[in-house]
Amino acid sequence: MLRLIGWIFAAATVVTGGNLGIAQQPLETTSGTLSVIAWNVESGGSDPAVIAKQLKDLGEHDIYCLSEVDPKTFEQNATSLGSKFMAIDGNTGRDDRLQIIFNKDRFELLEQKELMEYREYVLNNGMHRSPLYARLKDKATGLQFIVMVNHLARGNAELRTKQAIGLREWARDQSVAVINVGDFNMDFDFRTERGNEAFPEIIRDNIFTWVRPVELIDTNWADPDGDGKDNYPDSMLDFAFVSGPAKDWNPVCKVVVREGDFPDDKTTSDHRPLEMKLTIPLGR
Repeated sequence: MLRLIGWIFAAATVVTGGNLGIAQQPLETTSGTLSVIAWNVESGGSDPAVIAKQLKDLGEHDIYCLSEVDPKTFEQNATSLGSKFMAIDGNTGRDDRLQIIFNKDRFELLEQKELMEYREYVLNNGMHRSPLYARLKDKATGLQFIVMVNHLARGNAELRTKQAIGLREWARDQSVAVINVGDFNMDFDFRTERGNEAFPEIIRDNIFTWVRPVELIDTNWADPDGDGKDNYPDSMLDFAFVSGPAKDWNPVCKVVVREGDFPDDKTTSDHRPLEMKLTIPLGR
């Protein structure tokens, strides 16, 4: 059932098309909440049992969007959340796939798809993860929306930029709200307030809005030289974007920080989860 609440929000800063703006947050409204977790669980660099426990420990949310998932752990991830959750598993990415887990008691699955390409835009050259999305309907209200999880190319900047453009053009053509989360590998630097070439492309033309976290916190620990220091401090690889009607759902995003999460070890992920909550007015 749709949960009825009265939420009081502080204003959340968002970025649209490279321009700073303030989301209009009503001081008080009767509405339904939608909560989403996005998390890169580091396939091959973490213990599946630990990740499953940590997923459960995050508390109950409506939708979980996971990246870097070893397909052997698909079932374990879903069952850790309980019997009312249903999983949609990606087929591309070899041992580094995508997964969406949603509350099937609340939502009906209308469509699921991986996008290898969209029109002339290549989203997967055969070596990466294709964007994975689910079109869901809230059973209580009939509201339809799309939730998508991504893990864009890391070592191929040209492909990553093309993926960002393709996602933008795909979102331009959608008729329902879109929630798009994941590891976008866009290297947003807190000091310069800039990402790599893919970042301005995905928010160009105000199709997608970046739901800027209420506090900028490093989402990834990277220490390839083993000196115990993060090689990319004060930066962000993980993002939440919204398009269409979802822009009006007062999205609020935060980076989930847990005690001892960074630096990670061989059992835990090298990414922190993102949590996003949206407020859906009744009758929408």
